[in-house]
Amino acid sequence: MIEMLRMALRGLLLVLAIFLLPAGGYAASAEKAASISYRVVQGDNLYTLAERYFSKTGDYIVVQRLNKVADPRRLRIGSLLTIPRPLLRQVPVEAVVQSFRGTVFIGPAENRQPAAIGMKVHEGDLIQTSQKSFITLRLPDDSHVALPSQTTLRVQRMRRTLLAGDVERSFRIERGRANVTVTPQDNPYSDFRISTPVAVSAVRGTRFRMRYDPDGDRATSEVLEGQVMFSAERSNQEQLLPAGFGTANGLDNPISLLPAPELLAPGRIQDDEDLRFALKPLSGAVGYNVQIAQDAGFLDVLDETSISSAEAVLRLLADGNYFVRLTGIDTNGLEGFPATYAFYRRLNRLTASLEEKRVGRYHQYLFRWNAPDAPDAQFRFQLSAKPDGSAPLIDEIGLTGTSFVVTDLPAGMYYWRVKTVDMTGGRIHEKWTPFQELRIGAAP
Repeated sequence: MIEMLRMALRGLLLVLAIFLLPAGGYAASAEKAASISYRVVQGDNLYTLAERYFSKTGDYIVVQRLNKVADPRRLRIGSLLTIPRPLLRQVPVEAVVQSFRGTVFIGPAENRQPAAIGMKVHEGDLIQTSQKSFITLRLPDDSHVALPSQTTLRVQRMRRTLLAGDVERSFRIERGRANVTVTPQDNPYSDFRISTPVAVSAVRGTRFRMRYDPDGDRATSEVLEGQVMFSAERSNQEQLLPAGFGTANGLDNPISLLPAPELLAPGRIQDDEDLRFALKPLSGAVGYNVQIAQDAGFLDVLDETSISSAEAVLRLLADGNYFVRLTGIDTNGLEGFPATYAFYRRLNRLTASLEEKRVGRYHQYLFRWNAPDAPDAQFRFQLSAKPDGSAPLIDEIGLTGTSFVVTDLPAGMYYWRVKTVDMTGGRIHEKWTPFQELRIGAAP
């Protein structure tokens, strides 16, 4: 009897505590309800509900008193029970590694492991990407968190409430950036948050970015779709960011994001040893971010670079089809809207050289070239007296060798070049060398 009274008293105090808590004091969402309503179905009683859905089976007495239930073994089918949310049991949910590149470690701080495709990511894990390394996590609701290089992110909470069905997902950026796509939730109490040491972004269903620079103690957030509530923790400042706006701790109001940059010559085949992308200068941009991926959604990022000029140079890639994504960066460090272009990579190195020698009383000019990536190519050789190559004096097509000899050219200035013509994968690939000069003086 004494024990029953203690349980009842504890339950009453808990109920009072629930209703006296300040709004948002324990909830993952600022407006999260203190309780849920549950409709009784056949077979339910307070004991079975407590065993299935409560953190502690003894908490059934709290629900009994709150709903004035006379007999916990008997519940009227169809009636509504009010159940305080803090009583409900939560179970962990997992994220999985959808893609990664480079050197990425995941796990508890004392036992981190190299990333692997399909690897499970749990609450409490720390994720670290090294230079030129990338990872994308997929959550059970098909939300995605993509981390670029030199980022450290901690998984703070990933839990689902059994009876209510809402999901809490909370991540903390300790350094670097996160690109996030959040699937809209039917449950109004599900919550998704990205925080930094100085700011928090809370969302429901949206696409946004967040960055934290510990050296400058600066957090930024940019919203591409939906809305984000940005809270600067140290100033208690909150800003609602609609799509197309961004902000940072220290800014009083959201700022419009820069429009997407424009890629010059977007259809050009990337056939040089380095990938080169020329951008049209964007008004208001002090820099640009350039990413390469195998998919248009940029879940599998391969490389990236940040530049201050309007030309990006990235590392060598295998032949194939890829995507490049460009964003401008404004004076506040905010990234603007992205522009995504498809491009084709087909390495086709082509070099040329010239040798001159005297054979008897003749001057012989030996033009050589080398195309290591197109061993079965044919070649075209042109020699012109005009800088633009028009009206060529020599125009030989269908050459299968890698040299061409010209004897006794008259004195003057000449311009020459070579082109490869190669068929691979049903495509014709052509590439000219730049014009090179040949100056021939008058005979002594």
